[in-house]
Amino acid sequence: MPYHRFAFAIALVAGCSTACAGSLAKAYADKANNVHVVTASGKDIKLTTHRRADDVRLSPDGESAAWLVLSYFAADGRKWPTELHVYHAGRTRSSKCGLIIREYWFWKDGSHVATDCGGLHFSGMETLYEVRTMKEVDSFDQAEVPVEKRPDWSTASRE
Repeated sequence: MPYHRFAFAIALVAGCSTACAGSLAKAYADKANNVHVVTASGKDIKLTTHRRADDVRLSPDGESAAWLVLSYFAADGRKWPTELHVYHAGRTRSSKCGLIIREYWFWKDGSHVATDCGGLHFSGMETLYEVRTMKEVDSFDQAEVPVEKRPDWSTASRE
């Protein structure tokens, strides 16, 4: 009987340490520009096959992975990031930008993700999404809101 309690206690500690550290240990793009995540238990899962991933990141809490998807622009013959994809709890959701996603960052330890969408040389839109659903939480036009009046999620250090 004492052995079973000891084994249960060890299993509980091991389970908590994995859960507390986040369900994902790593996120990366392979040589073919497809996205992979590695779970806390070491399982490597390939998430994409489209070969257009760029700037793959793991959220600070280890619960999500995000990456940009490159699209071809005929005007200059280059590929630019126009979509943000987020993998969370076994599901991938996305957000599209009508122009270029110039930057993205996690906020609040990874529960939210924000994008800076616009052209190469002018103001754009910043948008905040809740990671679990990828629903828009807030947004503003950079041309209309001075830097000193922008919300915390916009001006916080980019994680």
